[in-house]
Amino acid sequence: MTTPPPAPARPLVLLDLDGTLMNSAPGVLSSVRAAYAHLGVPAPTEAAMRTFIGPPIGRSFPAHGVAAENLEDAIAVYNEHFGRVGVWDTTVFDGIPEALRTLREAGALLVVATAKPATWALPICAEVGLTPLLDAVVGAPDDESESKGQIMGRALAWVREHTGVAHDPARTVMVGDREHDVEGAHEHGIACVGVGWGYGGEDELRRAGAAEVVHDVADLAPRLLDRLGLTDAGRRTA
Repeated sequence: MTTPPPAPARPLVLLDLDGTLMNSAPGVLSSVRAAYAHLGVPAPTEAAMRTFIGPPIGRSFPAHGVAAENLEDAIAVYNEHFGRVGVWDTTVFDGIPEALRTLREAGALLVVATAKPATWALPICAEVGLTPLLDAVVGAPDDESESKGQIMGRALAWVREHTGVAHDPARTVMVGDREHDVEGAHEHGIACVGVGWGYGGEDELRRAGAAEVVHDVADLAPRLLDRLGLTDAGRRTA
C-alpha cells in the first residue's frame, strides 16, 4: 500500500497585537504616566512614551529616566494601573475584523504573537471581539522575559502541535508595526510585513528590514493573500 504524502502546511499569518490589530495607546500611556507620577520623576514627551508600546515595559523605563533602584516600583505601579484601567482602554483598528475574516476564509491560520503578557492579551482579545477571528493568541510570560523572537518560536510550536505539520517559511508571514517584529521574524527565516498605522513608522520598519509596509488596513488582506499565494477562495494561485 502506498503511503500518502504528508499534508502540506497551511499558510500562516503571525500577528502582532498592539499597534497592528489594536490601538492600545490610550491605556498604555495613561499607565506609563501613573508610574512616573508615583516616582515623582518627569514623564517623557508624548512621542517618547509612544515607544513604550510594544516592547517589554521593563526595557522602556530605564531608557527614559527611571533609575535602576526604582525600576521594580515603576513596573509594579504600571502593572497595577494597566491591569485595573489601561488594559480596557483599547479599540480594534477599523477594518481589522474584515481583514481577518478574509484571510481565514482563504485558508490561512491566524496566530497572534505578542509581547503583551498572555495574562492580559487573552482577555482583551476576547473583550474586543478578536478571539473568534483567530486560531490562537500567544503572549509573553508575566515577567516579560522573552524576546519577540522567542514568543514567535512558541507560536510556531503551537502551530506544529495543533496541526501536526511544521510551518512552511515560504508560506508564513509576520505582520507588525515595530522593529522587534521584523527582527523576530528574521530569526525564524520569515518575512515581515510592516503596518504604517502603528507606532513604529515606516522608517523604523524599513531600517529593520521589513519586506514591505502597508499603510491602509483595506490593503492588508489582499497584500497578504498575494504574498502567501492564496486567492480569496482559499486556492493556491498559479
